[in-house]
Amino acid sequence: MSVEWKTLRAELPQDVQERLNAKRNERRLGKSLAEVRKAMAFTQQDVAAGASMTQNTVSKIENSDDVLISSLVRYMHSIGGGVELILKTPDGKATRVDFDPEIYVKQTG
Repeated sequence: MSVEWKTLRAELPQDVQERLNAKRNERRLGKSLAEVRKAMAFTQQDVAAGASMTQNTVSKIENSDDVLISSLVRYMHSIGGGVELILKTPDGKATRVDFDPEIYVKQTG
């Protein structure tokens, strides 16, 4: 019989659950995006303008655990970066996928 992680986690002492929550928040994708943006001295408005989205959408991305790949690519492209994903199989093999911004970023002009 297998037990789900949620069930096991709920039985952990409260302080352990809080530490796990803190670790999860540190690893959150949106938080990492915000840190990269700030390190490059971009504002949310700068990203919004470059990614053809609203500042509110940028804020939602930075506060989310679940981000569309297309939004991620547009976000990073707006600050001059890119996105690469590593797919890992259970047997340890890895495949790199580099996302071409031309597919996701609307060209103007």
